[in-house]
Order: sequence, then structure tokens, then C-alpha cells
Amino acid sequence: GEDPAETKASSIRKSLTFIYLIFFAACKDKVSVYENTLGIRPGSLAGLDTANYTTIQWDDTLHNFGSIIEGDSVLIKFKFKNTGKTALFILEVLPSCGCTLTDFPRNAILPGDRGIITATFTTQGHPGSVTKNIMVKTNTSNNIFHKLEFSGEVLKKKQ
Repeated sequence: GEDPAETKASSIRKSLTFIYLIFFAACKDKVSVYENTLGIRPGSLAGLDTANYTTIQWDDTLHNFGSIIEGDSVLIKFKFKNTGKTALFILEVLPSCGCTLTDFPRNAILPGDRGIITATFTTQGHPGSVTKNIMVKTNTSNNIFHKLEFSGEVLKKKQ
């Protein structure tokens, strides 16, 4: 007959293989869920998948750049972390003024990873005390819209 120890070892091997396969499938890259051949950006699909929204944590949503001479530009960095369990997508970044150019990650930020949204503020024509906003749209359950703000003093250039 069969050796009971061998039968049990075989059963354990099969169970472990099954568990490994389930674990591997569950941990498969969550971004590929949104990949498609229809020409639709993965972030757009992630934005519709409200059941699988993630969470975002900002290092700081307010930034004071101090004083700067009119005509100069200032670069502001807003850092964040994906604190959820699914891929984070920055869907839109809308500055309140044409004087601000933004850049942001176009690809997924995986759980635990960090990202940066940069804003370049051109001060020409904006003397005095300045406060500008940037609206960020994400696939996050702790608000879809996030308001980033920067402020400072633009000093008139001496003639």
C-alpha cells in the first residue's frame, strides 16, 4: 500500500502550491488591471473604479516661497505618498493661473511609493503678496480633489 507519510507530504505540497498560486495572483501588479488596447489611459479607468480607490498622504499642501524679485520664477514641489492598497493615479492637475506650469507623474504610483507634483510660478506681472492654488484630481477615497496652495511676496524689480 501507500506510505501514509508520503501521501501526507504530497498533500501538503499540493496545498502549498495552491496557496502560492493564489498569493501570486493576488499580488499581481494592480496597474495591469487597467491596461487596455482601446486607447483609454489606465488612469481614466482607475478614476471610474471607485470600489478600488486608494488613499494619498501629502507631505505638505501649503508652501510659502518667501520673497522673490518680479521676473524670476520659483519651483515648488508638493510631495505625496500612496498610502492605500491599489495604484494611485494623478488624473488632473489644474493651476488657478496661467502663470503656473505644473508637472506630475503620468504613470501609476504603486502602494507605498512616493511622487512629486511640481509647480513653476512665473512672477512677471504679479507684484505684491501672492497666493495661488492647484487642484489635483486623484483616484483616492480620502477626497478625489486635493487643493495645493503656495504663497509668497513678489518684490518689484528696482528700475
